[in-house]
Amino acid sequence: MPAKVFAAALALLTLTACGAEPVPATTFPAERLALPFDRYRPAFAEETEVGRARAKLVRACLHDHGVELDVPPDDRTPGPLDRSPNLRRYGVIDEPTATEFGYHFPRTSEERKSQAERRRWSAALTEAQRTALFGDRGCTAEADARLTNVDDDFLTDADFRSLRASERDPRVAKAVAVWRTCMGERGYGYETPSAAISDPRWNLDAEVIPAGEKQTAVADVHCKVTAHLVEEWHDAEAAVQEQEIQRDRPRFDALAAARAARLASTRRVLGSP
Repeated sequence: MPAKVFAAALALLTLTACGAEPVPATTFPAERLALPFDRYRPAFAEETEVGRARAKLVRACLHDHGVELDVPPDDRTPGPLDRSPNLRRYGVIDEPTATEFGYHFPRTSEERKSQAERRRWSAALTEAQRTALFGDRGCTAEADARLTNVDDDFLTDADFRSLRASERDPRVAKAVAVWRTCMGERGYGYETPSAAISDPRWNLDAEVIPAGEKQTAVADVHCKVTAHLVEEWHDAEAAVQEQEIQRDRPRFDALAAARAARLASTRRVLGSP
């Protein structure tokens, strides 16, 4: 996607100058963050279907083995990162998120409640229940085998490489330099956006988010907009990923076929009594 398209999309975010009083930022159009590798990953709806089928198979397996255990349903509603998996790929990119969450991942209250319930459920498992669920021949492994397990480790590796390779692109390096200057004018001495988010002062697992973290994240967003950093980085990475797909087309085709087979298996399981 050309950088000028992003520039238009970010018009409402643009500042008159890096050190100037910012225009109130709107939510970044996350749908514009799509990357070529996304075509080979399951969307939230597909993941939810697979999760429901897996839970159904696991419950049946536990029952067959005489294990009494209530497996919680996988029926959560999608959060921001489910709807746009690349939302934080280049760090925090919209002011509302930065203002509320700083550099923390944006979780809704419902997501936090669901995660807490899952942790309590997992902590209460007996050793026998844990083995029945997660042992080498446990019910989870059996369910995954029934659903046609998808081996996408190579995609995870390629995904990491594309991010690092695009970071070295001259266009991205130039945008990072503009970002760095902008942050410096605001009193921050970070060399890169990664350095800002990994500042040791931030505890990203803590429930309470300090004001300093939120203020830094907001400045980070404004300077990314000034530097057109997100659109430049996205364009560079999209090109890297497309080249990787063309270079290793049979492997990507095999991954797509495996995903289709798993989805077919999933729907057969969900359609059976």
